[in-house]
Amino acid sequence: MFRHAAPFYHACRPLRWFLVLLPVWGCGPKIQEFKVAPRRVCAGDTVYITFKTRGTPHLVAIRRPGSGADTTGSSRVDTTQYILVAESHGKLAHNSADVITFSPSASPELFFDTDVRGDSLIATGTASPEAWPTSLRLSRVVSASDRSLVVAHGGKAGVVPIGRQGSDLWAGLLVSGPWELHAGLQPGERIGDPEHSPPAILKVRLGLACGAEGDQP
Repeated sequence: MFRHAAPFYHACRPLRWFLVLLPVWGCGPKIQEFKVAPRRVCAGDTVYITFKTRGTPHLVAIRRPGSGADTTGSSRVDTTQYILVAESHGKLAHNSADVITFSPSASPELFFDTDVRGDSLIATGTASPEAWPTSLRLSRVVSASDRSLVVAHGGKAGVVPIGRQGSDLWAGLLVSGPWELHAGLQPGERIGDPEHSPPAILKVRLGLACGAEGDQP
């Protein structure tokens, strides 16, 4: 078993990474374990990569600046793809994972499937801490659903009006954790009418700030 730690520099801004190498020799190459966390970071955050292979491991990092098509809702992010290759007896096995680094102007979206309760829509879901680490904090929440929303998150509930300004009620809170979005039906929307049905999802756009871990208010 080998353990190795080394700094990794990402676009002139350090992303520290730590590897645990557990090579197991056998007949053919195999990726037995490959974990990359967190998957969304601020510049300077630590990314932990753990893997277990059968065969000789090789890790490759490919940075794609300004590539934000990874369901983040923003083009102002960088993506680093980590590719793990296991080699044995002239054969290769591989797996990959993307890590997204947000710029200060990034504004990703969260969206959840809707349920109908009476004449209202409700959408609930949880943003996982593995995807949204503690270094990412909210600065603003904006409705991305073409309607005002009542949002509950982090022990606070409030109205997010239509428009780019949104609300800073949740400023400083973590992105991760349960979210609950409520909205009324718009004029002309009718339950059970395919041509005038309400939206299948409700979504919010997040303003982000990078904060030190452990300084949750």
